[in-house]
Amino acid sequence: MKKFKKILFVSLWVCLIIGLFALMSFVNNKEENLVCKSIDVKINLNDDVYFLDKMEVENLIKDRGDSIVGQPRYSLSVPKLERALDSHEDIAKAQVNVTIDGDVKVVVKQRKPILRIFNSSGDSYYIDEAGKLMPLSEKYTARVLIANGNIKEAFATNYMYSIADIGKDSVKAANSCLDELFSMATYINKDKFWQSQISQIYVNSDKEMELIPLVGNNKIIFGDTTQMKEKFNKLMTFYTQGLSTTGYWERYSTVNLKFKNQIVCTKK
Repeated sequence: MKKFKKILFVSLWVCLIIGLFALMSFVNNKEENLVCKSIDVKINLNDDVYFLDKMEVENLIKDRGDSIVGQPRYSLSVPKLERALDSHEDIAKAQVNVTIDGDVKVVVKQRKPILRIFNSSGDSYYIDEAGKLMPLSEKYTARVLIANGNIKEAFATNYMYSIADIGKDSVKAANSCLDELFSMATYINKDKFWQSQISQIYVNSDKEMELIPLVGNNKIIFGDTTQMKEKFNKLMTFYTQGLSTTGYWERYSTVNLKFKNQIVCTKK
């Protein structure tokens, strides 16, 4: 009797496993033969960037020769499609999923520029929030912080490098100011007050950064990003306390933050 129960128990488990594999095979077969019915594209617009719209993304897919709608699921390589979309100059990340109903869902995150470079040769490009160089767009111009002056780096010879790559290479880092500009732009963009106050970063002949406020004709001599937080704290103190006792901002041509524990102002 015990032997019979044991055989029955094993038989039930074998049947269950066989049934499970059969079900999985059926589901996989059904999924692979699933026909793609539609493409649904969603693009993030939360960051107020408008380099791409839904139609452009759909055209990007079609231009690759991918006949998705009406084709079986197995003919669609999701990783391949994601890599193709990720390679576009305006896309930070693309995610593709196929629902059980055969709808192809494409979610696209646009790249977000935080700084626009105007180099000394007249070349212009963006640096995005991830620290990567980004070309200008004919469709949309991002309203971001501007950097100009003694900046020699051209887009054509540097677009393949991120700011992190430049920082890791001692030769590139020694001859580039892009890492300093990126650090400054990142700091300013994370603070709503400074974002509303500073409109431009100028790199002078000594490779020092000068900040140009949105209002007024003065310049703020910042130097490099060494002790950046402390320098901005000093400038905030000058804004909130110094100006209330010394008079109007327009009385000063320069505000120098380079000196430790003090602010040196030059009157007009």
